[in-house]
Amino acid sequence: MSGRTAARAAWLTLLVLAAAPCSAAPGSAEPGERPPARLEYYGELGCSHCDTFMDRELPAAEEASGVRAELDAYDILSDAGYARCEARLSELGYAFRVFPVLIVGTSAYQGNAAIEANLLPELRSYAESGAFRPRFDDGTAYAAGRGAPAWTVPAILAAGLIDGVNPCAFTTLLFFMSYLSLRSRTRRRAAAAGLAFAAGVFLAYFAIGYGLFNALRLGGRLQGFRSALKLAVSALTAAFCAATVRDIAALRRDSSAVPVMRLPDRFRSAINARIRAGTGGSAVILGAFVAGVVVSVLELACTGQVYFPAISTMVQAGGSNSGLLYLSLYNLAFVLPLLVVLVLSLLGLRQEALRAFFTRHLVASKVAQAALFAGLSIALWIT
Repeated sequence: MSGRTAARAAWLTLLVLAAAPCSAAPGSAEPGERPPARLEYYGELGCSHCDTFMDRELPAAEEASGVRAELDAYDILSDAGYARCEARLSELGYAFRVFPVLIVGTSAYQGNAAIEANLLPELRSYAESGAFRPRFDDGTAYAAGRGAPAWTVPAILAAGLIDGVNPCAFTTLLFFMSYLSLRSRTRRRAAAAGLAFAAGVFLAYFAIGYGLFNALRLGGRLQGFRSALKLAVSALTAAFCAATVRDIAALRRDSSAVPVMRLPDRFRSAINARIRAGTGGSAVILGAFVAGVVVSVLELACTGQVYFPAISTMVQAGGSNSGLLYLSLYNLAFVLPLLVVLVLSLLGLRQEALRAFFTRHLVASKVAQAALFAGLSIALWIT
């Protein structure tokens, strides 16, 4: 090949290379070639809203944006689905508010209206830039790992302790210790029966609270239910507070006045009968445990006035794992007065002295109850 021919071939090669389109940078892709957009959806699978989203809204947004989406759908009404949703929202710095929930990148959209308004813009952003939009703030965001307010645990302990010394529970406690002292032949036997009674009270009260906690937590996934619960419990605690203040005024005028906030007589008679039966047989320890269980259920007619609002506050303050901790702390505080009275009785303190002490401080216990009711009514709205 002559030199002139070789030069012409070289120039032709350069022209062809210059005219050819540049190769895409490593890792990049044209909008139509982007990887599928990964989305997470938490809803009541099979409901009309969820079917509409999956069968109509998502396909329409894919067509309008030119992006193919890969959807991971979870049933939020299942324990596993709800736990995953809570964990993902917490990881992204959101508080759970209402379902369905759509997680796109670092953003979470809660409720049908928010999902419908933001799905297409998110997919268009992904089509144009290969990334979703910056994190969306819906007003419920909080610092990751913030957890419940710092005052939650002390407040729960105080609520359990005040519930444990309210007249309903404390009167039963004094009757139990009085009857036990008559039936027990030795101090060791009395101690074992007293601990068995306390264990029965704790386990029964905890089981009741755990069932109620989960029921309220399940309903709390619906925004309307959460709002209705707050209003109802606030109204109840305000009414209990007013009734307790009325009792305080009546007791200050006349120490023998009959409080409004007390256990009905038929329940009191049933409790006393159960204690007699439980501590009167040969199997006194087993009988004391069963008596503790039965007494706890019967006493809910009075102690539930504190327990139900307290559990409602626990539901607002944390998830299922926190709920177990809160219930344990509450019930430990609830049985603490029982254990203290048991120790004092074993050390020789007479029942008459304990009863006189309680009578002298009845108004103070009522004041603590009124303050607790007022605090619970407020705590529901700030947790």
